[in-house]
Amino acid sequence: MDEYMVIKKYEPLIKRAIRMYIHDKNYYEDAYQEAALSIIKVLRGYDEKKGDFNAYIKCAVIYSVKAFSKKIRENISLDEELEDGGCLYDLIPDDICLEEEYVKEEDIKKLYRELNCLNKKQREIIEEYYFNGKSMAEIARKKRCHYNSIVRLKERAVEKLRKNMLKK
Repeated sequence: MDEYMVIKKYEPLIKRAIRMYIHDKNYYEDAYQEAALSIIKVLRGYDEKKGDFNAYIKCAVIYSVKAFSKKIRENISLDEELEDGGCLYDLIPDDICLEEEYVKEEDIKKLYRELNCLNKKQREIIEEYYFNGKSMAEIARKKRCHYNSIVRLKERAVEKLRKNMLKK
């Protein structure tokens, strides 16, 4: 029996497997080809010692259609059109608001400009604390100042920055 005749013989099995595992009719032909290819592979590599030929073909067809089903599920395009219109890409939430990002960037630029309004000691403490991640105790030790002096200096610097930022 040639390969074509064997595929025709098992066509009902192929169609049933496709109905079970492939829900998009656009993939019917591809799934059919995968199942037919699995039958051809069985025919070419079947060893009678392996057991029942029919069961072997049935497993090959079902597993090939299942594998194809999994492959097409993994390769869904974001441009695939949905039933109610639109596409999958439209459903992805947008975490970035361009207006907010722009305002945030402008505020950061403004903050850097305002740092120049601080005196040298205030600017150094702000840079050490906020930009270099140093603790107030580390800054006090490095500057050989009392901890409370550094805290008050930082508070005055932050207040000055806040006032200057609100003015403009």
